[in-house]
Amino acid sequence: MSVSNNTVLRVFQRPVFVLAVRIFLGGVFIYAGASKFWDLRGFALIIEEFDLVPLWLLPYVAVGLPSLEVLAGAGLVLNVRGSLAAVTGMTVLFMGVLGYAMYEGLVIADCGCFSPGELPAGYDDGSALKDAFIRDAGLLLACCFLFVSSIQKRSAEKIL
Repeated sequence: MSVSNNTVLRVFQRPVFVLAVRIFLGGVFIYAGASKFWDLRGFALIIEEFDLVPLWLLPYVAVGLPSLEVLAGAGLVLNVRGSLAAVTGMTVLFMGVLGYAMYEGLVIADCGCFSPGELPAGYDDGSALKDAFIRDAGLLLACCFLFVSSIQKRSAEKIL
């Protein structure tokens, strides 16, 4: 049993695996942010449905959030310091907004996670928000993995 656990642990600690997770996670954020630029007005309308941002602030959030997603995603791909914290913070924020919407029983056709206008199956009963929440939990798990791997790497460098 411990041999298989050690094998799995060694696979997760390989630099190529950590790099793949970092590129995947950064790519998701680059894609999510870039796809919103195609329809900023549609994205602003989606944000408005959550009723969390004052109307006067909507245009700034509709431009700023995708910009931050693209920059943080690119930073993560390029291993820029602070980008993992930014991606993790946004993921937690998105999960909080989705959790709020589910708690309030909001029926929102499009969560705004990727390009505006995508109407997933189950939006009328709230299951699309749950699916987006679960997807974001997976992204958060990837963030945690990258944090742990960076801590392990730093502690190994101190020993050497």
